[in-house]
Amino acid sequence: MHTLFEAAAHHQGLAKVVEQLGRPGFWQQTLVLLNQMLPFDNGLVIFTEHDQPPVVLAEFDRGLRSAPSPMPLYLSGLYLLDPFIQAMGEGLADGVYRMEDVAPDEFRQSDYFRNYFRSAIGEDELQLILNLAPGQMLAISLGASQRFETAHLGQMTLYTPWLMALLRQHWRLQHPEQDQQARVTPVEHALEHFGSDTLSARELEIARLVLRGNSSKAIAKRLAISQETVKVHRRNLYAKLGVSSQSELFSLFLQRLGQAQPQE
Repeated sequence: MHTLFEAAAHHQGLAKVVEQLGRPGFWQQTLVLLNQMLPFDNGLVIFTEHDQPPVVLAEFDRGLRSAPSPMPLYLSGLYLLDPFIQAMGEGLADGVYRMEDVAPDEFRQSDYFRNYFRSAIGEDELQLILNLAPGQMLAISLGASQRFETAHLGQMTLYTPWLMALLRQHWRLQHPEQDQQARVTPVEHALEHFGSDTLSARELEIARLVLRGNSSKAIAKRLAISQETVKVHRRNLYAKLGVSSQSELFSLFLQRLGQAQPQE
């Protein structure tokens, strides 16, 4: 019966998180729900980008700490010693990690652990990592005065799929312009503009399909036209672009793609 009541409370908490999607209260409500499911002493949500200082999106404290928030000291430069920040900078994959998964083998003997980590976070830390775009990450940190057990990691791993989906959806709702930019890759952008100043609309359509590896037969079926018509369009677009084959068309596209890349 106790387990049934816990599950009902978790479902209610999850509903509150979903209600906050796209709203300022989402991060705090997520930390509250996680604390229901997996008790911890302090929680933190941060956003990191390249070599910039992390941005704190939300903090959670169970009230066991009487000292002021350690965040100002952390953000002033101590974050550079954070093993999670270092691991994220090296390209940490999405997932849940214990401190031991990312920290050096003698981390608990370091000055950073003894003089900062222990008082600010505790004896142990779990983090959920989500990659948003190259160089951009979200991290939810859960700190505890006692070491997390294997069962705790299992619980977080169980929650990870829906947590990841909610975090990504919330980020997209709050940053639609970044989401759109992330969806359009340099290759897609180049395909969209390749030959646009020279070819007709139909020729552009066929050129893009050819570059994606479609045969004349496949293009004819997709566009509901005859193969002979496709061949006529291919001859015309080749002539306009100054090429004579599919391989030359691809080489020209790669050349244009290289010219479109930002110069260092």
